[in-house]
Amino acid sequence: MDRVQGRGAGQPVRVIIVDDSTFFRYQMRARLTARGWRVVASLASGEEALSQVAGINPDLVLMDVMMPGMGGIAAVRELRKTWTGTLFMMSAHTEQGARATWQAIDAGADDFMAKPDPERSLDDMVGQLVARFHPGGPRPNAPSSPGMGSDLRARRPRALVIGASTGGPRALSRLFEMLKGPPQIPIFVVQHMPGGFTRSFADRLGALLGSPVMEAPPDGSPVGLSGAPVIVAAGGKHLRVSASRCWCEDGERRHGVIPSVDVTLSDAVGAFGSDLGVLILTGMGEDGAEGSLKAHQSGATVVVESPESALVWGMPGAAAAVGAADAVWPLEQIAEWVQGVMRHERHL
Repeated sequence: MDRVQGRGAGQPVRVIIVDDSTFFRYQMRARLTARGWRVVASLASGEEALSQVAGINPDLVLMDVMMPGMGGIAAVRELRKTWTGTLFMMSAHTEQGARATWQAIDAGADDFMAKPDPERSLDDMVGQLVARFHPGGPRPNAPSSPGMGSDLRARRPRALVIGASTGGPRALSRLFEMLKGPPQIPIFVVQHMPGGFTRSFADRLGALLGSPVMEAPPDGSPVGLSGAPVIVAAGGKHLRVSASRCWCEDGERRHGVIPSVDVTLSDAVGAFGSDLGVLILTGMGEDGAEGSLKAHQSGATVVVESPESALVWGMPGAAAAVGAADAVWPLEQIAEWVQGVMRHERHL
């Protein structure tokens, strides 16, 4: 369901902040207001969120993961019994915070934002939030999509690149839960995510897949592709790819993000050409559209998530709009395709 929708252009985003720190709520309110957003409630606990969110029905709830009393995870679980709006967690850059974040995603949160740390200011956090979320208008109409036809069944990619942003942690978790490992081709996952979270995210995907998933070493050490690894781009680094290995490296932001799907796709198209498979999942913005078009023009297979299941039809919609998509499918149908791709077998 596409929940990021419902307010017309020019109307301020209506947000509820839930955090036990009065100072943090005050600072967030000031910065979001300066960006043109409207903070309709500032709440100190999960209990307050349960009593007020559904009645206010904001565009977005920002909820701290760790709070006294009813913490963020329990609050999300209870909220999801009656309220289906968009909900982002705010999580600390700690191992405990990362584990709790994935528990909150399981409970029903759509995505998360990393809270400020010594290397990342509150202004940086708010800038990334504004870049990653804005409510859209009516649900977009996806172009007509081919079924699982003979043309797609006959293609056998030797590598797969998966790109995602807003809503991606939940979508990727659902996707990997539907798959059966181990894959017989390398799979590269580029999720817009800050450093400090991608290692635990890779562990999470591996547990769901039933086969190892690793974070690309943030120090730039190369990973060979002969063992058909599943690699998650390290947060805050670009994932580079050759025909025989992959590695992370520093670089400039692309489309305002790092890692960037387009950076990885540029390498992957050169390395694999028509033997590449590309999957663009939910996400705000246009990252991945340019690379998907290059892949499509090289004969690669490009599949994008449909508005039916995408939280945000930004990245997949941009790829479809430039004519890069060979198919536009909901997540369940995508899982069937990916299962065939990762087995290097004909699809059902």
